[in-house]
Amino acid sequence: MAKHVMIITGEVSGDLYGSLLVEQLKSLEPSIRITGIGGERMRRTGVETFLDSNDLSVVGIWEAIVRLPKLRKALETAKQQIATETPDLLVLIDYPGFNLRLAEFAKKRRIKTMYYVSPQIWAWGRKRINLVRRHVDKMVVILPFEVELYQRAGVDVTYVGHPLLDIVRTNLTRDEFLDVLSLPRETRLIALLPGSRLHEITRHLDPLLKCVPLIRKHLKNVSFVVATLPNFEGLVRNEVARTGESIRVLTDHRYEALKHSDLAIVCSGTVTLEAALLDTPTIVIYKLALFSWAVGKMIVKVPYISLTNLVAGTKVVPEYVQDAVNPDVLADEALRFLTDTEYRQGMRKQLETVRERLGPPGASRRTAQIALKMISDHSQ
Repeated sequence: MAKHVMIITGEVSGDLYGSLLVEQLKSLEPSIRITGIGGERMRRTGVETFLDSNDLSVVGIWEAIVRLPKLRKALETAKQQIATETPDLLVLIDYPGFNLRLAEFAKKRRIKTMYYVSPQIWAWGRKRINLVRRHVDKMVVILPFEVELYQRAGVDVTYVGHPLLDIVRTNLTRDEFLDVLSLPRETRLIALLPGSRLHEITRHLDPLLKCVPLIRKHLKNVSFVVATLPNFEGLVRNEVARTGESIRVLTDHRYEALKHSDLAIVCSGTVTLEAALLDTPTIVIYKLALFSWAVGKMIVKVPYISLTNLVAGTKVVPEYVQDAVNPDVLADEALRFLTDTEYRQGMRKQLETVRERLGPPGASRRTAQIALKMISDHSQ
């Protein structure tokens, strides 16, 4: 009988990591059946999804409260699937408020559980590590500083490196990319990435677009490109059109937009590490609903919001949150990057440290091998 793995994720980044894991699982075990909750990337790899992860994605306490009825319904659906399907292995990717409940449910039914991509318990919710210890059979982490935290708590943990190392690469040269955008070769390019969730785009896009004329007022030969997801293209294009500014909008060539830009202004998240791996100077921004921000300040225990700075252990890229995410502040910082060569080169030097700390390539392959070994050990 074919092995059956169920993978659960509720975020865009989780859909990416899940799809990479599925590719490696199928490479090692072609007959394997994989079901779960995921997005378009996981479906393209052949995963039978019973819910779409895009419908579950939330950031912030207020956002979670608003969507609580829908999340509860999704949780019950996932539990029913686990009980009915009884997979050989349940793989949970990040998304802790949802996935830790499923881990407890699976544990009661003696279904083996692997947690891949740690919840950010080092930032907040440290008591969750007790839930991990009780209900998760194997924790697989992608950030090096997470290992000690779990080892101290008595959790079986393995560090595999970061899956982005296998996929962050470009196919076009700078000149080829500028040709795609119909931009002159001598232009200075700024990439704007407002986020991968609707509420991130609605909060970040306006200040990003408003800083465009402020930068152009002081610099000639500067161009802008907004990189977004296909499902938000219409929204982004409408907002860009209202500005009257010449700004390109892309739904593909994301890594080219990062790699070949002189500067990227990005929403905090996975993209900060993608930019670091592509050696791109970056400004990181984030805005939450006021209630979520007020509560977050009381419970979050880390000095930085960006993964780049957390991995480096120091402030490599500038971060702006809440009221600081405004056009004047962002324009001033962008102008400093584009006019101060020493400042820009200093950041690029520090980004090398981040790349070195993310481990060797092959994270998804190593994770797939761990998953298959767990199934094999359990069946003996």
